[in-house]
Order: sequence, then structure tokens, then C-alpha cells
Amino acid sequence: MAGPDLSGEVLDRRYRILDRLSSGAMGVVYRGVRTKLERPVAIKVMHLALPSQMKARERFEREAQVMARLDHPHCVSIIDYGIHQQKPYVVMELVRGQSLHDMIGELGRIEIPRAVDIMRQILSGLAHAHEQGIIHRDIKPANIMVTPKAPLGLHVRILDFGLARMLSGSSSVSNGVAVGTPSYMAPEQARGETLDATVDIYACGIVLFEMLTGKKPLTASDPIQTLKKQTDEMPPRLSDVVPGDYGALEDIVARALEKNPADRFQSAIAMSEALDAAVGGAVTTAAESTAVLPVTGDPSDDDSGAEAEPVEKHAGSNDSSAMIPITLATSAFVMKPRPRPDDKPITRPNAPRRSRLPLVLLLLLLIGGGVAGAVMLLDSQKQPEQPAEAKPVVDEATPVAQAAPTPSPVDAAADPVADMIGAAQALAADGKTDRALDVVLAARAKNRDRADVALLAGKLYFSKYWWTDGIAMFREAIKLDASLRDNKELVDLAVRGFLTTPDYDSRLASFVLELPAAQPLLDELSRTHRVPQKRSRAGALARRMLAKH
Repeated sequence: MAGPDLSGEVLDRRYRILDRLSSGAMGVVYRGVRTKLERPVAIKVMHLALPSQMKARERFEREAQVMARLDHPHCVSIIDYGIHQQKPYVVMELVRGQSLHDMIGELGRIEIPRAVDIMRQILSGLAHAHEQGIIHRDIKPANIMVTPKAPLGLHVRILDFGLARMLSGSSSVSNGVAVGTPSYMAPEQARGETLDATVDIYACGIVLFEMLTGKKPLTASDPIQTLKKQTDEMPPRLSDVVPGDYGALEDIVARALEKNPADRFQSAIAMSEALDAAVGGAVTTAAESTAVLPVTGDPSDDDSGAEAEPVEKHAGSNDSSAMIPITLATSAFVMKPRPRPDDKPITRPNAPRRSRLPLVLLLLLLIGGGVAGAVMLLDSQKQPEQPAEAKPVVDEATPVAQAAPTPSPVDAAADPVADMIGAAQALAADGKTDRALDVVLAARAKNRDRADVALLAGKLYFSKYWWTDGIAMFREAIKLDASLRDNKELVDLAVRGFLTTPDYDSRLASFVLELPAAQPLLDELSRTHRVPQKRSRAGALARRMLAKH
């Protein structure tokens, strides 16, 4: 099925194949280089040849072009594509690091703060992909690359959007064939039904479950039996597998793993916000203070399909995604939903926990001891900061959000939340943006009706170039306070962000179009920006805005 080894060949006079890295159900991944530039790349050559009809080729090219729009620090996107000997291939960045699959294998379980941090980065990348109309359909630890970042941080990348299908057009699986990895497939995916973005939410629930417990919730030695479990068995709770009090994480995982797509989180951002609310309170497990030993895998636990490489990974490595004919009768799958509260905000239990003390002390200091004490307490917590996302190339003529955004004025004497905002501002001014975000998100978890808190969160996200998260926070702030649509600082950040990215960013463009007050600034920058390309970009969006408003 894999065909001959292409090592040594040159594809389209542009890409020289060096050696074979791995093979999976969908294709073979090679290490290669871009000729002349000698840029290392990963090249995935699909097993199945394209039909000779022009329509099939046009569809492949159309989908490849759309997936090439992925431009996010947590996504590995397509660099190029082509057809070699009737077989389509895609060219991707060669990513260095360790797969989450290997990390779980080494550690057995991942501690809660780090697991939540990893999942939030995954959800951030998926939110961007879903905005582009792309669903991944094969989220699993083997397709998540983790790269160490100084100091002690981790940067997460989602690999292998090769199984992705467009939400528009034909997203269903035809001829009763389910494409994906059985242990991570949603019920509707296992039955070969039409899919939407919540299929990735289901897979994220399984990945989070596996990080926290070291085990998959639903698996069997036979792939067909695993699919059957996905469709008609309720997953265990986290504490059923590793005893402990997981607080709100129990409800978050359970909701992500609902059998009915309508009962899951309806977006990656919604699930990420639930995690933001949960991490403000600590959770403990029975084994938290003991050494974690690698777990003994189930017969179906190894999704790698190839030996793990310790240094380099690539989109498509560890690929055991399968195309599985569905022969089980759909009517035999009886869904028994787990009882849970109707769409009420997820709250944490009030039981005291060992690691909640820092947050309690922080709140007490903020209310009674002021900002200085709170900052000292945060500085005393030797927790690793979240890794910074890769920053775009910025020219001097385009200033962007700085690390110490100015919050909306609040009466600190009458409002304790103002002290939290002040603490976040002080941390950001000291270059500790991630800790500032922790303070703001903790404040937001308890004050979701405060536009000033959401506004500051958006500014902090923009200072890290996390456009999707920042835009979501800005929109939430505007929803709570419509006057912010004309806020000069918000408008300036949105426009400058739009002109900061090396290439046109549709997410930022769409957001700027929601801000009529941006028109004068766009007009001005279309005349005065020192970079001709940025002048042209600003002018084009100004004309679109004029036509819209």
C-alpha cells in the first residue's frame, strides 16, 4: 500500500527527499529540504492516488489552499502542496520536540497545572482552525508536539491537519467509512455521520482525561469494539481511574465527552474558558505527593504506529489513523447520557484543598493588604510561566500592544477587583505577562459581568500575539459594554495588530470591521505608514469598512 520508498527523489524540482520518517494509514512522511534554500521540511505523500478527473484534483488543491491559511503559534500548517506520480503530497514545517504521546508514556500522568496549560494551548490552536472552517478529526497525543521553552515552559503545536475536512462542502464520511483513531473518535465520527467542530472537542476531552489519569477512558483490544464503546458506553470519571478530588475538571471532562454533540462545549473557546475558571481553584489527587510511575498500557493504547523519535517529530509521525468500515448496526448504539446540571456555569466544590492556599492568600492580600503584598506572593510561587507564542516579524513603523496595558479606570477604594487589575498591571509592567493573565482570569472567573476585566484580558493576550484569545476577550468586553466599541486604545490595538502580522490575517480584519471608530486610523495609516505593503493593507480594509458602514 505504501509504495516504493521515495528517498533521494526530488518533487517538482523544489523538494529533495532525504529519508523516510514514518508510515501510517493515510500516507508516508519523509524528511526533506527545500532546494536552494536548504530549509528542513516534512513531506507527507498520501497512499491513495487521485482520480484522473480534473474535479478531484481541483478539490484537493482547494482544500490544501484553505488549510494553508492556518497561521497560529499552536498549529503546524501546510507550506506547499503538489502531486507526484498521481499521489498528492503536502509540505509542512519539521517540528522539533517530544510528542504528548511519548510524554504521557514517560510520566504516566501529567500534573494538573501542566495538563491544563497544554490543553489550553491545544484549544487555542483549534479555535483558530475552526474559525477557518477546518476540523482536525484526529486530535490525539501522537499529533500534539510539545517543545520545551525557557524557563521550564512548554510550547504546544498541533500536527497533521491532513485528515481535516472543510466544514463547508462535504464533511461527511462517505460509504460508511470512519476516518480517525478509534480511541479518540466521537460517536458520530465512529458511525460515519456528518461532523462539525465538536468532534474535536470530544477528542480534547479524551486527551485531557489521558493526561490526568494516564489512561484512555474508552478502549478495547479490538478497534471495532473500541468504536462500539465510544458510541454506547459512558466514560468513567477521573476519580474512578485515579482517586482524588478534581473539582471542576470532572464536569469539564464529562461535558466534553457527551455522546450528543449538542451537549458538549460548542466551541474550543468555551471549553478553554471553563478551564480558565477551573484552574483558579486547585485540585488534588490521592497520588499527588507520590512518585508517578509509567502506567502499563492497554493492548490498544499504542497509537504511535512507528518508533518514537527522541528529537525530531513531524506532522504525520506516530500516525495510526485508520479508515474503518462501519459494519455495526447503528440502532444497536443506545446513548445513555450522564446526568449533569443543565448549562449552568461550572463551579468548584467548596471543600478545602492543599494547593488552593496561594489563591486564598492572594485574594486576602488584594482586599486587605494591597497590590504590593499580592505581587510579592505571586513572585514567591516558583511555578513555570506559560511559554510565549512565536512572535510575528514586526517592523518599527507598526507599534503593537505592550506588556503593560493600561486598564480602564476603576475606583479601587470601592471595588476590590480594581486591586486585582492593578496587580495584573504591575506584573505585566515587570515582564510577567503570564502571571498577570493568571490574576486577570481568576478575577474574570468570579466577575464575568465586568467589562473592564475582559478588556484587560484582551490587552494582555494581544501583548503576547495570541490574536484569537484576545479577540474573544475584546468581543466579550464589548458585549458587556457597547461603548468600548469606540474605545481609542482598543481600536488602536486592533488596527496595529492587523498591520503587525507578516501576512493578511482574516481574524483580525473581521474584528477591525466590527469597530467603526477604526476608519480614521485606517485612512491615516493608508497614507502615512512607512511600509508600502502595510499602507495598501490598511487602505483595502478602510474601503471595505466604508462600504460596510
